[in-house]
Amino acid sequence: MIRHPNYSNLLFFKIFANEPRLLHFSTTRTGGVSRGEFRSLNLGNYSDDNPLNIFENRSIVARKFYKEANDLITPHQTHGNKVLHIDADFLNLPNTDKIEKLYGFDASITQEKGYFLCVTTADCVPILLFDPKTEAIGAIHAGWRGTSGRIVEKTIFKMQEKFGTEPKDLLAAIGPAISIDKYEVGKEVEKEFQTNSFKLNKSASYRHNLSKKLHIDLKEINRQELIRLGVPKSQIEKARYCTYTNNRLFFSARRQSIHSGRMLTGIMLK
Repeated sequence: MIRHPNYSNLLFFKIFANEPRLLHFSTTRTGGVSRGEFRSLNLGNYSDDNPLNIFENRSIVARKFYKEANDLITPHQTHGNKVLHIDADFLNLPNTDKIEKLYGFDASITQEKGYFLCVTTADCVPILLFDPKTEAIGAIHAGWRGTSGRIVEKTIFKMQEKFGTEPKDLLAAIGPAISIDKYEVGKEVEKEFQTNSFKLNKSASYRHNLSKKLHIDLKEINRQELIRLGVPKSQIEKARYCTYTNNRLFFSARRQSIHSGRMLTGIMLK
């Protein structure tokens, strides 16, 4: 990932840097108005932060791209694997109806221009997709439930169905998330991956010598999913940042518990 001198509190993906049809970003926790545990750029609509602060923070990000807060289309994520197609009918709805329609989705796709598709994260994996041939985009929130529920596969299949996307054409960006060393999981998580026929290889998991607990790498598991589905390795970028260890730059739900803010990762067709 790269930083830009004019956007000091945002991160950008190298893989999208030379694509004139796109705007995109991934926020850090700096540059906002929230206080306390949510300091300062908390963008999580459903956190316990003051809603006025959250709206102002969203406005701060949107204004950097000459947009408004409501142009940042962000599902009410429920750690599932449902994918929402954002079409013209959706965009013509009143804002209250849009909010209702967005409930229960952890990914969205569109060919509509001028609106950011966004996901909020604070240890889970944000993934952005761009199909340069059909001019389609997707944004995915992949926690352990969504990942084991194959949300990446469901999103790409939905893009194939709606837009004719071929995985070999996709550019994919995997954003900051918790690292394998800090992500110890219980037996229920291990069982869920086994139930869904995931083979967690040594590059995506290990068992701690002393605790015998499983550690998994959600970023790497999703990278391997993209490759399995036909996205070329050279067309995937994976951020190195760990949200747990980098307190200065990122919120972390595991580190901060219920008082964690959220980062926002978004992509838009110009």
